[in-house]
Amino acid sequence: MDGFRQAWFGIGKRFAALSVNQRLVLGMVAAGVIISATVFSLWLSREEMAVLFSDLTPEDANEALQELNKRDVSAELTNGGTTILVPASAVHRLRVELAAKGIASSGVVGFEIFDQSHYGMTEQDYEVKRLRALQGELTKTIESLQGVEAARVHLVLPKSSIFRSLATEPTASVVLTLNQRRPVSPAQVAGIQNLVAGSVEGLLAGNVTVLDQNGRMLSENYADDDFGATDRQLELKKEVEAYLADKAQTMLASVFGEKRTHVRVDATLNFEKIESQRTIFDPENQVVRSEERNESSDPATGGTTESSMTNYEINQTVEKIVGETGGIKNLSVAVSVDGTYATPKDGGEPVYQPLGQEQLDQIQRMVQSAIGIDVERGDQIEVVNIQFQGEGAVPDGDGGGGGLPGGWVQLVMQNLGRILLVALLVVLVVTFRRSLQGTLGDLSGHRGGAKPGRPAAAGGAPGQPAAEPERFEGLPPLTDQMIEDVREYAAENPARVADVVQSWLYEPERSGR
Repeated sequence: MDGFRQAWFGIGKRFAALSVNQRLVLGMVAAGVIISATVFSLWLSREEMAVLFSDLTPEDANEALQELNKRDVSAELTNGGTTILVPASAVHRLRVELAAKGIASSGVVGFEIFDQSHYGMTEQDYEVKRLRALQGELTKTIESLQGVEAARVHLVLPKSSIFRSLATEPTASVVLTLNQRRPVSPAQVAGIQNLVAGSVEGLLAGNVTVLDQNGRMLSENYADDDFGATDRQLELKKEVEAYLADKAQTMLASVFGEKRTHVRVDATLNFEKIESQRTIFDPENQVVRSEERNESSDPATGGTTESSMTNYEINQTVEKIVGETGGIKNLSVAVSVDGTYATPKDGGEPVYQPLGQEQLDQIQRMVQSAIGIDVERGDQIEVVNIQFQGEGAVPDGDGGGGGLPGGWVQLVMQNLGRILLVALLVVLVVTFRRSLQGTLGDLSGHRGGAKPGRPAAAGGAPGQPAAEPERFEGLPPLTDQMIEDVREYAAENPARVADVVQSWLYEPERSGR
């Protein structure tokens, strides 16, 4: 306890010996460090906010905020009051609890519309509620899909008729509000069509129209349309070419490295749909089709006459042949390969070296086997060795991946603010430490921290072996080594020592003693 008091008393004496400017600088640095540490701590302790509900009406937002206030949950409003933010750790729990109370719902009603019985409901009222419930259930299901933020479903269910010629097929329209950062794929659109079609009796997937929030048609309802068929054929051609090119590209990349090869494939597909029917007759394999026998007698002569007729059916085979659709007619493949780069023994820029013919032949055989080149079918492949511009010039053995991985870059960008704040805090601490050392160094008795021209630095000047207690209270006792250091300093700098002694002589007059 006494040691702590002596240390605190020594710090107070040192601070009292500082000038006004030194005290001001020391206070500003200390205040900056304290403020920065406080802000940094508050920022780290502040919990991250997440979206609880979005696209709310003012009424739903007000109802949700009232319930959150009852639960003492901190909430924020953004996007013009349509989005509510809550602590990320409680977002899922609050969403479930509020949804159970029907708060901040989207207004979509499903089959819960029949939870309460209504007396006196007519058949027309029942059909309207049933249609509304079916549309609501489909809307909820579609909104749960990835990439879909909101949905509207419209069903047209015609009345059934006993006359088939008068009956009409049901239809449906679906309007989607898509996430701009994660749009739905054609496969998801087809899945939505089949989902709606499978939920409504008699509805075909081709009769379901899907639009986005911009009015752009996402579904393909033109199965018999020539333009639609051409569009699907083009998509199939692109998929086949991309698939084959990726097979060859990944194989060559594992051998030569990334960005050292390029593969392009042009596929000609056969979209002809040919149906032929052939009948084959086999006269050797005859089958009895019918046989007729007639027998008659003559009364005059008593004789009998017989006649017979046999009909044979020739064996026949009927074949129906449907031609392949979407098959590959031929392929054209172009492969460009960069050469090698060798660093000279004496250093300098890497030197480009082309590949040999034997290596090019090996590459050609590899690509042929990878994507199934058939020369008899008319397929062609061309392998060219050419120096790449801006992508080569990498010595062998260096993958060229000097940059940071994408995950590290994303992590640094996400925590850039915290990194800068930590760096600022470190700078302030270092600055405070240096300022404190520079300010209080004059009060220490060591030579390394002494400043010439300051009275405290020459406390052990020659001729004064013992210091006055009232002027040097709190300093450590002088040792032989300290006295020897002061003597050496006085011998090397006599003019400065004289200035210090002179300042001591005039100090009582300035202090009024």
